[in-house]
Amino acid sequence: MRTIALYTTETMADWEYAYLTTQITGAEHLKPGRCRLLLVGDGLEPVRTLGNLPLEPEADLDVLDALADDGSLAALVIPGGDHYAAGHERLIEVVGHLVDKVDKEVLVAAICGATLLLARGGFLDERRHTSNAASFLETSGYRGGVHYVEAPVATDRGVTTASGIHAVSFTAEVMRVTGLVPDAMVDSWEQVFLNGRERDYMALMEATSAWQNA
Repeated sequence: MRTIALYTTETMADWEYAYLTTQITGAEHLKPGRCRLLLVGDGLEPVRTLGNLPLEPEADLDVLDALADDGSLAALVIPGGDHYAAGHERLIEVVGHLVDKVDKEVLVAAICGATLLLARGGFLDERRHTSNAASFLETSGYRGGVHYVEAPVATDRGVTTASGIHAVSFTAEVMRVTGLVPDAMVDSWEQVFLNGRERDYMALMEATSAWQNA
């Protein structure tokens, strides 16, 4: 079973990870034993989301190195929040370990304010990336401005970044890169939530049924 870890932190933005956590749970229901969601934190103290919901980490950040080494860690997902301009040094250290394990193919995915943390850590200096705006990342003092792209989501060498208003595209990208479900399901799911068209919903139902029965 592979693991997708979600970083839990104060003021984490509820809408930016909720699509993904639901998709992970749905995939596990369709194909038991395929993937699990793991809430990790800088310690085990409960946090409050931006919507004031209580969340309690299941494991400390330290567990991620071992999961990556044994090949079971598919991704670390870092949601946006209000407190990424400083702190989170342990998280930056863990991200550094994960991006160095290129042979393990572990995705680090950050959205909205979490992209500022990646910029602070130097992980976007030489990678194609995006965020809420180019000026948002400039406050970090990073050197990767030339690699900034105006796009809902971008992935380069194991690092995915996204704007906070594009949670659907962010979720779809994480699903594709990790192989959570087949691309046909991802593509139709993304179109359903972007456009709400009946034909996309029917395509999603067909792709889901085919995968479940394969």
